[in-house]
Amino acid sequence: MATGHAHGDHGCEACWPADAEAAWEARQGHEYEHDIVDDSHFIVRTMACKACGQRFLSVMTETIDWDDGDDPQHWILIPVTEAEAAAIVAAGARGVAASVDGLDRERRSLVRNAPKGAPKTLRWSSGIWIARHD
Repeated sequence: MATGHAHGDHGCEACWPADAEAAWEARQGHEYEHDIVDDSHFIVRTMACKACGQRFLSVMTETIDWDDGDDPQHWILIPVTEAEAAAIVAAGARGVAASVDGLDRERRSLVRNAPKGAPKTLRWSSGIWIARHD
């Protein structure tokens, strides 16, 4: 794996660039590896960069208000080691909360929010969590 970026020792410029918008765009090209949870309102999967092989954990949550379809969605993407990815996959859906909770809370993550009736936001954060979902 490529390392040595100012923002951490994960990924390469193709998959984990310094710019949040560029990192979100790069996510679209990652290869899906394992769906750990695949529910319409809660999706947890591992992904990998096609260029350097860096593994990522992606969590999407959505809350349904049954009003007009503009339901809030929340995504978090965080790089994980191969060992962490393997452990998360092995833990499966029942162990996903503990697996996520066990990841480094200081590791840089990418957060995209799509709140109801408001513009989407994209920002760097630290750690990963499972947001409220239906």
